Amino acid sequence: MYLAKFFHRSPGDDDRQLLLMPGGDPVIRGKYVDERRQIERDDFLYEQFSSMKAAATAYRRHIAELVAAGYVETTHTNDTLRSLLPDPQPKPEWQKGLDDLMIAALGAPLKEQHKRLTALESTPAAHEPLYLWLAAHRAYAADEDSTTTLRLAERARDTLASRRADKAPHYAWSIDEHDLEARIFEVLSVAHLQAGDPAQALAAIEQAGEIAPSQDRGAQRATIICDHFPERQEEAFDDAFKYAEFGGYEDVTRRPAYAEYLARRKRKSKSGKGWRWGTKKPATAAELVDAESALGAELPADYRKFLGKFGACDLQVRMPEHSNELRFLAPSKLIEHRDNLFRYITRIEKDPETVAAYFRNEYGISVRDLVPVAEPVQYSRCVAIHLGKGERFGWCFHWDHDGSWELDHATPNFDTAIKTLTSGIERRDTTILGFLGIYID
Repeated sequence: MYLAKFFHRSPGDDDRQLLLMPGGDPVIRGKYVDERRQIERDDFLYEQFSSMKAAATAYRRHIAELVAAGYVETTHTNDTLRSLLPDPQPKPEWQKGLDDLMIAALGAPLKEQHKRLTALESTPAAHEPLYLWLAAHRAYAADEDSTTTLRLAERARDTLASRRADKAPHYAWSIDEHDLEARIFEVLSVAHLQAGDPAQALAAIEQAGEIAPSQDRGAQRATIICDHFPERQEEAFDDAFKYAEFGGYEDVTRRPAYAEYLARRKRKSKSGKGWRWGTKKPATAAELVDAESALGAELPADYRKFLGKFGACDLQVRMPEHSNELRFLAPSKLIEHRDNLFRYITRIEKDPETVAAYFRNEYGISVRDLVPVAEPVQYSRCVAIHLGKGERFGWCFHWDHDGSWELDHATPNFDTAIKTLTSGIERRDTTILGFLGIYID
């Protein structure tokens, strides 16, 4: 998370950015925002701190110093911005107050956070998803009644969803919308646990992990599974096996059952098939209809049948020393991933028709109708299905961002694509395993 404030002073040839980078050793960078200069200037400030409290104090001091020097804080929030011209506007006071609340949430005492929340109650800030998330986070940290935390977290979730549906803006400082959404679901998860509802807690943290995967969210999910869903314990242990070295899984790996899991894993024959299906979340008929409506295309019969039986699920690849998952998307996610894929493929080509013609001539498909249906966890790759009309309707391909105009492993239908993957795993085919993020000698 980078938090950026911008400051303008007429005529605009010396505008500034103050960047706060929280973390274990928080950093403040002061950068010039003057892309019109032919020679780029070095940062005017760089400070590293041993605590967030010290960084927050220094950050506020530097803001005050710039304002005292005649700078005006502007509405800009994008930390990659390199010019505030032509029309920088002053940031409203309620947005500044929300920024201060965010800074306080990073390390200030709970009483100070409460004071800042109260000060913003009668301002537009109180209706923002960021405010509601911070209020829920403080309520949980203060060990308030679980009903309060849950109510605030649900309001944050619903407000963000409503703004998105209405295409209405929301203010979240420099925090990416997906990052904020994942953080909301994260606090929603702990609120459900606090309220004694582990099923909803697990659903919320899994949603957070889908939106923005992180080590902490994976560990939280694994812990909830171990504590409340023993029938799914193997999933938690699989995750711990892969990610424990990076921290956060200590509560999982210290359990006696995990030691038994490790011993069992070592005993497994290298000739085992190496894959299994994880927990299934079958799609409803209504969800399938909604997906087809959003996509403006029918789903092939075999893929439709798969969604009705498996839905959003993982193909879990398990080797003695390696693991990963191929994550199949829920129907509601298809339109977003289709659009993201198209934007990425066409990002460096000014004329989309050039891209369309290439894919039409090279692969016989409409690139606009190429829809990701499954992605290897932690890798920017996908299995994509073609929904465009014609001879190649329903064909599937492997796509990787490193070769964004290349499609591999063409198969004539979804069922064959799945069979190719699973048989490749069983044969220990290095190409298939590599696509899945598993590299063996």
